[in-house]
Amino acid sequence: MASRSASNDLPALELVARETMAGRVYAQLREAIMTGRFAPGQLLSLRGVAEAVGSSTMPVRAALTRLQAEGALIDGPGRALMVPPMTLDLLEELRDVRIALEGCVAKRAASRMRKDHLDALQSIFDTMDAHVEGGDVAAYLRSNFEFHIAIYTHGASDLTLATIQNLWMRIGPFLNLVAPDIPHMRRSMAAHRNIVDALWRGDGEGARAGIEQDIGDAAADLQERLQGREAASA
Repeated sequence: MASRSASNDLPALELVARETMAGRVYAQLREAIMTGRFAPGQLLSLRGVAEAVGSSTMPVRAALTRLQAEGALIDGPGRALMVPPMTLDLLEELRDVRIALEGCVAKRAASRMRKDHLDALQSIFDTMDAHVEGGDVAAYLRSNFEFHIAIYTHGASDLTLATIQNLWMRIGPFLNLVAPDIPHMRRSMAAHRNIVDALWRGDGEGARAGIEQDIGDAAADLQERLQGREAASA
């Protein structure tokens, strides 16, 4: 990359590419979508996002366009983009694909995670548990994402990990519909506990089963919510 000295008082500095800011905005929005900080149907305007991140509109437009191409956002009213809604058919498909892929990766991770990895995972689990008992839904959702990625990092290539994250961009906003339910979060923590225990034992099949329990329970709760909404609207 080319460098430039702005004055005699400064050392040579690298030029900052315009794409750098767009990448940072993209990463921040992507993480927020995956961890449920955006609700289904929420609108994102170009100017609104630019003001929120303290940027000009050019890098924000690039970031939003990239997220739209990945299916994380769709066209909304006016010129805004929108977090897409969920259908029962899509929920079922995402559940089955996630169980197959994430379960496989968790099973592979069981034979690769060392004690320091497991200690870090245990710490995340303990933090999640504290968030549940404290009723802090936003913090719980962030820790939940961190928990899963901490496992998948050891069982997946970058390509597979990116595929998992793309699936989380579709399901993340809908976790907000069930996470405020304390009993749901406690059921989820029971599945997480089974996953952690299996990984400590090096039990790949047990880790896979725990992932299936976690994803399946969340999908069942979300399905119930969606069916209730459809019945109410009808």
